Amino acid sequence: MFFEILNTLGRGLRLRCPCCGHGHLFKTAFRTNEHFSTCEERFEREPGQRFGAVYLNLGLSVLLTTAGFVVTNLYTQMTITEQLRLLVPVAGVGPLIFFRVSTGLWTSIVFLGEGLYIQWPNR
Repeated sequence: MFFEILNTLGRGLRLRCPCCGHGHLFKTAFRTNEHFSTCEERFEREPGQRFGAVYLNLGLSVLLTTAGFVVTNLYTQMTITEQLRLLVPVAGVGPLIFFRVSTGLWTSIVFLGEGLYIQWPNR
């Protein structure tokens, strides 16, 4: 069971269908497909189902910015102003960087919670 969960989360990180691992999540850089190409399951069954991806994206962006601050504070002689000049753009670009990853990971989490209404394979 534990390895199935890790496999499902890994599929989400690779932007694939959490059930079969073959369907692509994104049509373009920031536009998702309406459904998985292999199993024909819709990504968003209910309005707002992907809202958790926004929180996941925000958390990853804050984690990146905080880690950057800790690293620059501990290992460089940069002043706070210099750190802010470096980290404010990182905080602004972070949500764009993590958009695809957070959407894929959230889709896997929803699938694990049986929110996509797909049956597990081989069950």
